[in-house]
Amino acid sequence: MKFLLDFFPIALFFIVYKTIGLYAAIYAMIGATALQMTVTRYQTGKFENSHLITFGLLVVLGGVTLALRDPAFLMWKVSVLYVVFAVALIISMWVGKKTLLQRMLGKELTLPPQVWNQLTWLWGVGFTGIAIVNAYYVNFALDARDALFGATEIDPKIELTELDCSATTAEQLCNIAQQTEESWVNFKLFGTMGLTFVLIIITVVFISKYIKEKK
Repeated sequence: MKFLLDFFPIALFFIVYKTIGLYAAIYAMIGATALQMTVTRYQTGKFENSHLITFGLLVVLGGVTLALRDPAFLMWKVSVLYVVFAVALIISMWVGKKTLLQRMLGKELTLPPQVWNQLTWLWGVGFTGIAIVNAYYVNFALDARDALFGATEIDPKIELTELDCSATTAEQLCNIAQQTEESWVNFKLFGTMGLTFVLIIITVVFISKYIKEKK
């Protein structure tokens, strides 16, 4: 249930992007993230730090994107967010008596300290990997946008989804720009969710032997 709740804002962003456009999707994701935080607060009695960080970055970078009509800020938010999470996880191994993972899951799981450290490295490296893959998609998408707007007189503030590429003077560049932006949106939902699910599976397999030993 929590896994689905965590990806609800991204899923709504994807749906609104496909049906309306990028900028409407940003508004939808901000609203969905606020709702996500409210539901979590109601269920647990407190706000999650990860949700607060996500919401803060979303409001700032999403707001700048909307104000300037430049998607670069929102696109880079994914990499910034996962790098922040990765750094926080790894630093927690030397700051405080418990790692962040142990603080979050210690009530449900009893594991040796070295195992918590290994899991922390796993998720820290995994989050860094997600940030790098996102940067790969962002670079392609932004380069394609720059190529299109540099070769035409199209207003760079227009949404790519609104363009009829067959009616432009650079149809191929237009198609590439639309496709690379859509590829980034697809990664934002399916890529981040898929890679996170892989990390969860690896974690479950890794700690299963310790759970069996305890039993």
